[in-house]
Amino acid sequence: MKKNNYIAAIVIFCSSLLAQGCETTSGAQGNIVREKMITGLNGCLNKLTKDALIMKASTPSERVSTADGGEIWIYKYQKSEVTTTAEGTGSILMPVVAESKTQDYSCSIRLRFNKEGILVDWSFDGYIQKFNHPFADLQCQ
Repeated sequence: MKKNNYIAAIVIFCSSLLAQGCETTSGAQGNIVREKMITGLNGCLNKLTKDALIMKASTPSERVSTADGGEIWIYKYQKSEVTTTAEGTGSILMPVVAESKTQDYSCSIRLRFNKEGILVDWSFDGYIQKFNHPFADLQCQ
């Protein structure tokens, strides 16, 4: 019986180490995606047209007309992440109990186009690093 307790403890310990490693890696990759998106959008200011954007990033979630004849395009993203934690040794007295927790992450990217249809400003809010979207690889020439 003691052998099973040790095996269960080792499995739980290794699982917690792997989970921490994934979280750190995910955060580092998220920062890279965020930086690539910022660099890409800044490089596209006064160059990117609405038609070219649709070919690269799809149709926006919303479009709003502005007073100066331009438009604001809003792209919305939502992602859920489920994390599971386990406690206990697996013995009769301390069975393994798992608990799952869901975290929702939302993000919106707003692009402002002038009346000629050229990108003149952009902003974002939310958890950019949690998304893999076309703005991460956006390039303008």
